Amino acid sequence: MLRSVLLYLLFLSLPICLAAQSSFEELVDHSFGIDQGLVNGIQFSNQYILIEGNPYFVSEGYNVGSVCINNTWYDYVPMRYNLYTQKVEIQYLSREGHMNQLITVPEKMSAFLLHGYEFRRMQIKKENPSYYMVLSSAETDCFVEWRINALGGGSSQRRFGPMKRTYWISVDEEYVAFDNRKSYLQAFPSERKKEFKKLVKSRKFYFQMATASELEEFIVAALSLYEKGVGP
Repeated sequence: MLRSVLLYLLFLSLPICLAAQSSFEELVDHSFGIDQGLVNGIQFSNQYILIEGNPYFVSEGYNVGSVCINNTWYDYVPMRYNLYTQKVEIQYLSREGHMNQLITVPEKMSAFLLHGYEFRRMQIKKENPSYYMVLSSAETDCFVEWRINALGGGSSQRRFGPMKRTYWISVDEEYVAFDNRKSYLQAFPSERKKEFKKLVKSRKFYFQMATASELEEFIVAALSLYEKGVGP
């Protein structure tokens, strides 16, 4: 059954020219190995249909990405990232030709690539393990956790609240978190506060409202600025 699912998934995802060069079985064995570990998890059911709003990162629809399961990367996977459950959902075609959805197991998926962004499952300090967007400059990394909560209840309509972003950077070999302008300025060396304040102002950056692309551009600029003042 698993092999059939992967054959269908591969058929949908790989270029036709590759299919012409090798048999489906050869392509599956070459891409996934004998351990067919891609399709694992629990069958999808929308438990949050009564909650108003969209809990997904960037797009509610399925987009082709890559996942790392049991230390093996799988490409051309239709997927989306649910920020409320903190789980990746995969779409695949069943043996009978039905389109199914699967909720993956975070403990088995160490990383994934979606919308051009890398997410890595990590535990920072005493925080619970979570997926973090990885943004890097030449020598410094920033890890951004995206989350969303459900608001309301009782007599009021439940709805998904605004996305929350928590940023972690390593300064002087110590992880420092920030989520607004004040904590951002405190995260960097105090003697350079004016430089980092100017960067926020010039880009009109809002830490809890920025899109993924805006966030990436600002953080990479901030990391580059930080590195200019480090070293001899």
